[in-house]
Amino acid sequence: MSEEVTMTLIVPTRQRTAQLGGLLDSVAATTAHAESLEIILVVDADDPASMSFRHEALPIKHVVVQPGQTMGVLNSEGYEASTGEYIMLLNDDVLVRTRGWDERVRACFDDFPDGIVLVHVNDTLIREHLCTFPIVSRTFCELAGGICPRSYIRYRIDDHIEDVFNLLGVLGVQRTVYLRDVVFEHLNSVAHPEADRVYMSDPNILAVDAPMFDALFDERKELALRLIDYIDQRARLVASASRRQRLACIIDPFSLRVPGRQRVKCSAWAWWITILQRGRACIRQRGYRGLVQAAGRRVARLLPSPVRSSPTLSSSGNVHLAKQARPLQVVRAKGASPLLRGCRRGDRA
Repeated sequence: MSEEVTMTLIVPTRQRTAQLGGLLDSVAATTAHAESLEIILVVDADDPASMSFRHEALPIKHVVVQPGQTMGVLNSEGYEASTGEYIMLLNDDVLVRTRGWDERVRACFDDFPDGIVLVHVNDTLIREHLCTFPIVSRTFCELAGGICPRSYIRYRIDDHIEDVFNLLGVLGVQRTVYLRDVVFEHLNSVAHPEADRVYMSDPNILAVDAPMFDALFDERKELALRLIDYIDQRARLVASASRRQRLACIIDPFSLRVPGRQRVKCSAWAWWITILQRGRACIRQRGYRGLVQAAGRRVARLLPSPVRSSPTLSSSGNVHLAKQARPLQVVRAKGASPLLRGCRRGDRA
């Protein structure tokens, strides 16, 4: 029986079906629950090969757009067509190396039931230094008004999403999870004499996207505040439901009238009067012996537990005396009414 779609991979692609096939083969080979996965290919209307691409092991949905759209538009169109609860932005030049990666991602979202969390994987190039291939919840996208701004040409989309969660961290809410051992190998790299393989940006496109990223900083701050409000609201709802459940279990209002339910405040004089009244009542009901026993129990609660010595074996093998608790004892004074003379503590060390 097929499962409900829980995760969507959005993959913009153009005229690279061989590379796309490699990506989807690796996804099919490593996904634990492929039946709950949704692959959305965002393709140009003049790219018939990509429009007709299918995969025998994975469900494919095509979103056709006019050629020449920005990456922000491509990702946004893919999001609009998605149905998964969790959405990942992905490229077609990637190979998934970690089996069960989808279970690891879902476990991260399970840790945050409100859905406000950013998960990202190890792309083998930028790694933990910057979120690459972000995974967010539909709840986040709805609060943000979409998966990303449509105005970004190619770069700074990952930066934009991560920056929102960095701002949450400033507000004391850390919701970014980096899965170091979940590897999505990014093949778009060039050799570097000092750093092995590195990712290189097109400086002309970056010259447009970088100022756009800076211009949207205030917008990201406002989004972070909305997310905080949502997190707090969800927490209040959960707490309210828990309290309601506790009260629903109470069926007898008289069972609530227990000692200690009130905060009693009075002057020292009134306190002594209360003690005398309670003492007289105790004598009438249980006599002087009951009064002494009640006073002994009260003192026992106020004092630290008395101890006595008993031999134990230390870690070095030597026998020494260890202290053990011994109950308080109430004794009668000769020739007088019962008194609380104190507690016997056993042999002193």
